[in-house]
Amino acid sequence: MKRAILVGAGTVAGVAAVLGYHPGTLFTPASALAVGTTAAEAGTSATSASTSSASTTSSASTTSSSASQTYTGDAVQTRYGTVQVQATVSGSTITDVTAIASPNGDHESAQISAYAIPQLQKQAVAAQSASISGVSGASYTSQGFEQSLQSALAQAGLA
Repeated sequence: MKRAILVGAGTVAGVAAVLGYHPGTLFTPASALAVGTTAAEAGTSATSASTSSASTTSSASTTSSSASQTYTGDAVQTRYGTVQVQATVSGSTITDVTAIASPNGDHESAQISAYAIPQLQKQAVAAQSASISGVSGASYTSQGFEQSLQSALAQAGLA
């Protein structure tokens, strides 16, 4: 009889824990809203994105601001959404890298992008190239970021 009470109480506690779990409250950085675009803006959703990782568009837009030039890389389709970056170059120095599109078609993709994109931007500026190490747990985003950055740097004549 004592064993049945313990098993019943343990089951109730376990079910209550599972039902009370809310994954969105574990990691919600303030930058989650600032990073990425909506799936509609990216032209794809997480479910409609195939496993294609080929570049889909090439934008050769450059914006002159003083001695700096901004180059927009190719939009790279990953398994979880589109990744596209802009690189700001002054002379032969990469001064800034900004993600203008990142996977965020679902809650988990948005969280991963919010975590990974700032790290990838820092890596790119530190490396002064598209040869970055990437972010663990964000392999697809890291690969898309690197490909898009490579195309932007090629436009700048740095690749």
